[in-house]
Amino acid sequence: MSGIFGTLNTATKGLLAQQTALHTASHNISNANTEGFSRQRVQMQADLSYTLAGVGQLGTGVKMESVVRMVDDYVNKQIRNENSAYEQYNVKSQTLDQLEIILNEPSTTGINFNLNEMFNAWQELSKNPESLSAKTIVVEKSKALVETINHIANQIESLKIETNDQIDKNILDFNSTVEKIDALNKQIFNISVKGEVPNDLLDQRDLLLKDLSGIAKVNVNYDEFGRAKIDIDGKVVLVENNKNKLDKNSDGNILIGADIITVVPSGKIKGYLESIDVLVDVEKQLDDFANLMATKVNAIHNTGNDIFDYFDSAKTIKINPAIDKNNSLIAPGYTPEKGDGERALDISKLRNKILTDGSTIPSKYNDIVTRVGISKQQSDNIVSNQEVLLNQLVLKRESTSGVSIDEEVTNVLKYKKAYEANAKVISVLNDMLDVLINRTGV
Repeated sequence: MSGIFGTLNTATKGLLAQQTALHTASHNISNANTEGFSRQRVQMQADLSYTLAGVGQLGTGVKMESVVRMVDDYVNKQIRNENSAYEQYNVKSQTLDQLEIILNEPSTTGINFNLNEMFNAWQELSKNPESLSAKTIVVEKSKALVETINHIANQIESLKIETNDQIDKNILDFNSTVEKIDALNKQIFNISVKGEVPNDLLDQRDLLLKDLSGIAKVNVNYDEFGRAKIDIDGKVVLVENNKNKLDKNSDGNILIGADIITVVPSGKIKGYLESIDVLVDVEKQLDDFANLMATKVNAIHNTGNDIFDYFDSAKTIKINPAIDKNNSLIAPGYTPEKGDGERALDISKLRNKILTDGSTIPSKYNDIVTRVGISKQQSDNIVSNQEVLLNQLVLKRESTSGVSIDEEVTNVLKYKKAYEANAKVISVLNDMLDVLINRTGV
């Protein structure tokens, strides 16, 4: 309707709309540094007009449609996917970094150095075959080598156990995060059925979904009430009130509920599983190296007293206790004649002897170190690439969802001016009513 009261109603709506917009701008500014927060805007449109006979359509002011989040769901999905790949290779890179520290090559304390020291001791013994001191040095250098092998093998085993523990921890974190998302789903549903949009709750859930994607890549869809439906490779994790927990069985298989995931998707769990595969492979190679070295040395020192004993694995290889107790049992020559150091010389020549596969004993170990280094480098490269891609996506998200203090302050001034203008209209209308009521007399 037209007239003073119609105009008063129009101005009042304008006043309330600018007040709400100002409140929203203040909310944005307050959360400028809140992780996962998406800036919000009050959607306004012209309210329904009415027809004034003989004049035409007259407007009735502003109407507040809703308060909307400024988000790009496609970019959020990309961030989740790329975050999964980043976390997968990041944890793998960290594990391989620890493995490189354990192998400790090149150094003066690693296997390569001690292997070389042992062969040098045999070479010196070949020059002084009657020297008990030279024999003692052979034993001590051999002990240093096997103790280094034992230590490294045990450290690798400990790293493998720790990595398995990390998988268990991440499974617990995954299930805990799903519980939180389920709780948010219920709150979102309760608000959505009233026709309202729970913007801040949606932001909280998006942040949790990103955390979840870092543990394992998930597929996310939404129902008509805005509730998130989550699955991994088609296996349901969360849908309405139905939840299936992530788990790991005694064989190391990852499960959703009772179903085994045949192909574990990208994420931290995948990275740790791949790390364990590398550790198991390195353990086997180290076992093979220890067995080869011990077998070759013992085959030449074929006197009834092996140099090395219990060499079924790198963790158990050790010096023959009899030789450790009595160094004179070391036989430097093939004959009892004085000056015969040929046996010791042949053992020292194992350092450079070409094996049937074209390698040498030292190169067998170097191959282990090289393979680990290449795997580490590949993981580092992927992490670097993913980091660049993630940063680009985050910047893209921020361009849509991020809070700009300058922009919000400008909006505050804009809404303030509009508020003052509507207040001025009400003040004028108040003066008009005063004239109408109090100054028009009988």
